[in-house]
Amino acid sequence: MTQTIIGNEQLAESCRSLVSKYGLNDRIALIQLPQFMMGSFNVSIARNNGYYVFPPAGLMYLSEAIKHRNLNVRIIDVNLLLLKRAHTEDVSATFFLDILKEELDAFNPSVVGVSCMYDTGIQSLMATLDFLKAENKRIVISGGMIPSFEYQRFLQKELCHFVIRGEGENKLNMLLDFLYGKETKGPALQDVFYKYQDKVLETEGEHDHNSFVDTDMIGSYKLINLRDYQEAGSLNPFSRMAGLKDKLFMTIQRNRGCRASCSFCSVRVFMGPTVRTRPIHLVLKEMEYLITHEGVSHFEWLDDDLLYDKDEFKFMLREIIARGWKITWSAYNGLIVAFIDEELLDLLERSGCIGFKLGIESGNVEMLKKIRKPGTIDIYKKVAKWYPKYPKIFVGGNFMLGFPKEKFRQMLDTLRLYIDLRLDWASFLIVQKIRGASAFEEFKEYFTSQIESKGAITKNFIPTRGVTNGKLDEEENIRKGPDVFNINPESECSEAQIKEIWFAFNLTGNFIFHKNLMPGGTPRKFISWIEVAQIGYPINPYMQIFLALAYVLEGQVEHAKEIHQITQKVVEKDAYWQERFDSFYLGSLLENFPTTKQGVYKSLEEIQKCYEQYLPFKEKETEEEWRSRWENAGAMV
Repeated sequence: MTQTIIGNEQLAESCRSLVSKYGLNDRIALIQLPQFMMGSFNVSIARNNGYYVFPPAGLMYLSEAIKHRNLNVRIIDVNLLLLKRAHTEDVSATFFLDILKEELDAFNPSVVGVSCMYDTGIQSLMATLDFLKAENKRIVISGGMIPSFEYQRFLQKELCHFVIRGEGENKLNMLLDFLYGKETKGPALQDVFYKYQDKVLETEGEHDHNSFVDTDMIGSYKLINLRDYQEAGSLNPFSRMAGLKDKLFMTIQRNRGCRASCSFCSVRVFMGPTVRTRPIHLVLKEMEYLITHEGVSHFEWLDDDLLYDKDEFKFMLREIIARGWKITWSAYNGLIVAFIDEELLDLLERSGCIGFKLGIESGNVEMLKKIRKPGTIDIYKKVAKWYPKYPKIFVGGNFMLGFPKEKFRQMLDTLRLYIDLRLDWASFLIVQKIRGASAFEEFKEYFTSQIESKGAITKNFIPTRGVTNGKLDEEENIRKGPDVFNINPESECSEAQIKEIWFAFNLTGNFIFHKNLMPGGTPRKFISWIEVAQIGYPINPYMQIFLALAYVLEGQVEHAKEIHQITQKVVEKDAYWQERFDSFYLGSLLENFPTTKQGVYKSLEEIQKCYEQYLPFKEKETEEEWRSRWENAGAMV
């Protein structure tokens, strides 16, 4: 049981003991861990810049918060360093520990900070903490989402000396005051945990939900080389669409926190219930520095709630337009649809926005209420009517499958809504159990198993991203291919079945029925997205064959034929892909590849006819009639 000690005397004593044991110099290392699941690492993908290489924004905020101490702070981004090494050497994912050792030996810090936000990073986090424990040379501070919820386990097992729960800027400052024996200038704060005489204790003080640095971040850019990030990877498909070779990218943030309280998310638990906004003039000052001094021309917003205080955001967009900055920007995290209006869309396009995601999650009315999503089907459809007026913007949506107790008919509503909204893309994601999210309060045993297995059982929200070959595991007693649409609508599906549902929804919604491959569509948008998305899935043949169709629609027939021939060879040599192509009625595209625009439309129409027997593609049979077929039926889940 955690105990709070009045006055923090035990913290002071613990700090003195650690300093006596390890010594204390003026060097602090902040470590950014790999941003991919360890078991899925592929050197070929790394060499094509297919992995995410986000600059360490969180660590940069920490460094900015402690800059007044005149300490020698270094950010060791092992994710970046591993990806750079992979461009010239055949390295494995675990080689990041060798890199970390090299960097620590050269810098020799007495204090090391390690953070991990998401479950996909558990393996690298545990491996790093095990390494630092075995090294036994330094004072180790851990933070981020995972340590915030696992502080008891981490401290009892002596994987680190301190855990900072939640946002860290002010709490790190307080802890450094104790370590360096200085008088604390700020208030005493809770949420710093440490082990004292075999008990895990928490500091005594106030709650802190005001850590967001109220300054520009210009000084922190001296700690990183942005050009390295451009050369080693990308932020997401939007940054690739902006042009990896020509455009230097950087992340930017104006808000921290989110006003929504979605049950599947733990942002409010980790960051507090309020949204804090940096002053607009400081955000613009930071952007101006990055544009004029660093050469940045593409920005990615990190905000969970970018449209908070929409009027101020519109003011900032008008300033960007007035200053004539030749930039592009995107918002991959997802905008809250309810706060979008036509004036905003106009400002987005004129200020350089090339794309954003929408946080839609479900197309089922019951499920939207259950997960407390701030949106309705009517709002989604109303706003969707405006998107065609702004063709320069790529509009994608985030859709989630497999909520606790979700029935298959509710998942079908999600696919149907995506098709109705006619967005440029749907990111179908399998719901992942998140610590702190109210929807997963009963899954404590699962979270324990994640840590005990050191992340081995952790799964990716995109099934094919968690493996190196891009294939789903073949399992028996589940429906596959279009047969998933015959699942009993009242079924609550197994994990293995949800993976097959994900595959079917993605293939049918994003390819077979994609609006930009049909008459009146914009094939260039499809090409721009798939060309950059497939970098992370280099051996996926259905992405390739539909890309070839889009090139035919664009009039680039010879290039389309080349892609078709490559795809044909891949499928002919692989029984897995042969089965997938046959089951989804795609074989005709390989055997009789269309080379005219009308040929493409006709080929897709013929494939689409094969799905008329299934909801949500069926038009003649009503949903009530379709459901009635399942009464008293012992359908396979």
